[in-house]
Amino acid sequence: MKKKVLLAVIIIGIISVFGIIAVKFILFRYPDTLPAGEDPELILPLISFANNSFIGGYGTVPWGTHNGIDFGVNGSTVIVAPHNAYIDDIKFWYNDGGGHWQTNVRLWLNSQWKLEVVFESWALNESYGQVQRDAIIVNTGQYVIANQTLGTLLYHGEGAHIHFQVSFGDAERCPYIYFSPSAQATFAAQFFLVNYTPYWCM
Repeated sequence: MKKKVLLAVIIIGIISVFGIIAVKFILFRYPDTLPAGEDPELILPLISFANNSFIGGYGTVPWGTHNGIDFGVNGSTVIVAPHNAYIDDIKFWYNDGGGHWQTNVRLWLNSQWKLEVVFESWALNESYGQVQRDAIIVNTGQYVIANQTLGTLLYHGEGAHIHFQVSFGDAERCPYIYFSPSAQATFAAQFFLVNYTPYWCM
């Protein structure tokens, strides 16, 4: 009986240790690039607005709920990291709703704050989608600093854009709120030139 109890204690101990390790890996895969309890201060994901053709805001839009800000382009545009971060995931996939291939780049700031920079070149076939995927020059697990190039958003058709998303835990937030003051000023000036939604946070 004592041996069975001892064996059970050992098994529970081993499971507990592996459970703690698993939780730490899930929640703390990388060192924090944003101290816990602080809000991020972000730069804009576009290095230049020369090819910016439209901006769509976050929130309730005519076709539903939009969980980020869209920066449309009419030509190839360099895209940069909006904050010091680790590249947490890169996902190349077919968007059934949009009818195109895209690549999502997720950036880790800490266990709560994540950014998503989605390269939507409007590639209507996998070959063009792969060309866009290959234009992203960072890799999963890589550390990047703010303003470092993530890749180039290509133009494969009208509708090409970067979808920029900010998440705290499981909830998306309007990215504009977290732009630095200079980024907010630049964004606001550009928004009023090319906006297709009435506001940037709706």
